[in-house]
Amino acid sequence: MEILGIVASPRKESNTEILVKEALKEASNLGAKTRLWKAAGKKIEGCTSCFACIPSGVCPIDDDMKELYPLLKQADGIIFGSPVYFWNVTAQAKAIIDRTFCLWITKDLQRKVGGSIACTWTRGTTTALQAINTFFSIQGMYTGGSFDVTAWGIVKQ
Repeated sequence: MEILGIVASPRKESNTEILVKEALKEASNLGAKTRLWKAAGKKIEGCTSCFACIPSGVCPIDDDMKELYPLLKQADGIIFGSPVYFWNVTAQAKAIIDRTFCLWITKDLQRKVGGSIACTWTRGTTTALQAINTFFSIQGMYTGGSFDVTAWGIVKQ
């Protein structure tokens, strides 16, 4: 079994990264092969709704999502973590979610298991977790639960 952890924070070494790594560590302890993919420092364009992916299932946008697509297809489970920005997921998380439309066309994520992590300072976990779990549902995935986390800490700048 392979579990992919996605950190949709624009910051390196973020609280969300720490939490996703902890979840992956537990999956590894249970015998899963794990992999971590971080949005920080990556170029991820938003979906342009061009529908070019419909005949082929391949998104024509040339950016760092191209390295994530095969990891998503290969994984049996996905842990998706996002910090909460203005009561929702980050722009990076939303771009990732939107850009998986091509995988909805091909049904490549159906029957995989998803787990969501939202990291916040004060409020917004409900809407962030709802966004991630709606993504899982639309893709035909099973939700393995959510981790409602409020985290305080100092992140290196």
